[in-house]
Amino acid sequence: MKQRRSWLLLLTLIFLLPMSGRGQQKPPRLVVMLVVDQMRADHLTRFSGIFRHGFARIAKNAAIYTNAHHEHAYTVTGAGHATIATGAFPAHNGIVNNDWYDKKLGRNVYCCEDTSAALIGFPQLKPSKGRSAQNLLTSTLGDWLKTQSPESKVYGVAKKDRASILSTGMKADGAYWFDSDNASGNIITSKFYGDTIPEWVNAFNRSRRVDSYFDAGWQKLKGEETYFLAREDTFPGEAGGDSTFFPHSFKAGSAAPDKKYYDKLTTSPFHEQLMLAFAKTLVENTGIGSDEAPDLLFLGASACDAIGHEYGPLSQESMDYFLRLDEYLGDFFDFLDARIGAENYLIALGSDHGVLPLPEELQRRGIPARRLPPGQLKQDIENVFLRVGQELGIGENYFLRSMGYSLYLDYDVAQRYGVDPQTLDQALAAQIRQIEGVADVYTKADLAPAAGEQRPYQARHRNSFHPERTGDLMLRLKEFYLSRSSMTGTTHGSTYDYDTHVPIVFSGPGISAGVYDQKVRTVDIAPTLAKLFGITPPEGIDGVALF
Repeated sequence: MKQRRSWLLLLTLIFLLPMSGRGQQKPPRLVVMLVVDQMRADHLTRFSGIFRHGFARIAKNAAIYTNAHHEHAYTVTGAGHATIATGAFPAHNGIVNNDWYDKKLGRNVYCCEDTSAALIGFPQLKPSKGRSAQNLLTSTLGDWLKTQSPESKVYGVAKKDRASILSTGMKADGAYWFDSDNASGNIITSKFYGDTIPEWVNAFNRSRRVDSYFDAGWQKLKGEETYFLAREDTFPGEAGGDSTFFPHSFKAGSAAPDKKYYDKLTTSPFHEQLMLAFAKTLVENTGIGSDEAPDLLFLGASACDAIGHEYGPLSQESMDYFLRLDEYLGDFFDFLDARIGAENYLIALGSDHGVLPLPEELQRRGIPARRLPPGQLKQDIENVFLRVGQELGIGENYFLRSMGYSLYLDYDVAQRYGVDPQTLDQALAAQIRQIEGVADVYTKADLAPAAGEQRPYQARHRNSFHPERTGDLMLRLKEFYLSRSSMTGTTHGSTYDYDTHVPIVFSGPGISAGVYDQKVRTVDIAPTLAKLFGITPPEGIDGVALF
C-alpha cells in the first residue's frame, strides 16, 4: 500500500510540474516590451479605476510588482532604458547618463553617438550625427535572443533614438525613431541596421500621417468630471509654452507643419498614436511574431516625458495623456490579437524613471520642496572650485565639466601643483556639501566596493559610477529640491523614490497573476523575460528572474 501511495504521489507531481511556472511552456511568439518614459508607479494605480482598454488589458492575467525601483542614482532616459534591457546597472552597462564627458577625447559624448553609422530616412540628415548602440558595454535581452535563436527578430520603435537603440542592442534587426532635430517629421534609422531604409518605412513617411494633427490641436478626451484625479487645469510652475491650459494648439503661429509643429506634437499623446501606427506597419512588413521563433518588439512611449517636464505628473495634461494612451494601446493589442493571436504574445510594462511633481504642488501639500534659481547651483559649485584652488595653491583651472550632478576634474593640473587627487576630492566635497540644496557629495573613494554603504544612497551612486564615464565627484541634491534652467516645469534624475519608483508588469498567457509588494529592481526585467523566452542570460548580470 505504501509503494502504491508513493507512485500516486510521483504521478501527481509529474502531472503538476508543467503547471508550476511559465518557463515550462513553449516560448511566446512575441514579447512586447513597453517602456513609458517618465511613468511613475502611481500613474498605474491612480488611474486604474478609469482605464478601460490597453492598461486594463495589461493588468489582466498579470504579475504586477508595486514596489519596483531603479537602483541607480542618475535616473535619466539613457540609463533607465539600458538598465531595463541589459539587466545590468549603469556602472556595468556603461550608459551612466544621456551624455558624459570623455577626458581622453576632451568633449561630451552622447550615449548613442556613432559617426560611422549615418542617419537615413531624410535627405538633409546630418551625417555627423550617426547613431548605434556601440557605447553599451554589456549585451541586451535582444542580443541574448539573437545569439541563442538566430532566426528570432528584434525591433525597436520610439520617439527617442536612445530609447529605441539602447533597448534593442547591437544585434537588433532594426531600430526606428522620430526625427526630432529637423523639420522632416519622418521616422528614421541609421546605417548601423542596413545601408538603406526599407521601402515600407519610406511609404509610411510619404503618407504624411504625421501632419494630420496640425489643425486639430489637443482637446480633453473626457468631460470635466473625469479629471478629479488631477489638479486644476492651470497651475503655478507649469511651463506649457503658449498655454498652460486646454485646449492646446499645435500650430505655434505656423501656416503649415514645420519644426515648431513637430515639437508641439511630440509633447502630446497624439505622437504615441502615430508611433503605434508605425509599429503596426512594422509588424505587417517584417513578419514579427508570425512564426514559432520567439521575437521581441520594444515600444517606447516617449511623449509622456515631454508632457511631464512641461506640466508635471499631477496635471490634467498628464492624465489626459494616459487616458488616450490607454485607448491607443487597446487598439494596438486588438491588432496583435487579430494578426498573431492573443495566446501567442506577452506584454511587459516598465519605465525608465519617474519624475518630481512641481515644487509648487508639493509646497501646497506641506512638503518642503524648493526651486533653486536657474544657474545658482552651477555658480555656487564654480565658486567652490575657485576657493579650493586658491586654498590648495592650484594656479590653473582644474574644473573640466559639469554634467548633471557629475563633476569632472583635471587631476594632472592639480598634481603639477603638488596636490594629490584624494586631497583635492575631500577638500571639494567638504565645501560643496555646504552649498544650498546639496545633500551629499560622493568621491571615488566613497564609491569603491570596500567603502560599503556608510551614508544614505551610497549604493545607488555606486551603481551609477563608471571610472571612465562618470564624473570624479557625484552630487546628491536634497529631497524635493529642483535645479533646472528655468523657473517652470520639472525634471527627474535623482536617487529619490519619486524618480526611482516605477511600474513592472508581466502580462499574458501562463503568467501567474497577482499583485506582489516585495521590493524588486528594474535590472530583474531582462532576466525574467529571458526565462520566458527560454534563453539563458550571460553570467554576471545584476538582475535575477522574478519567477
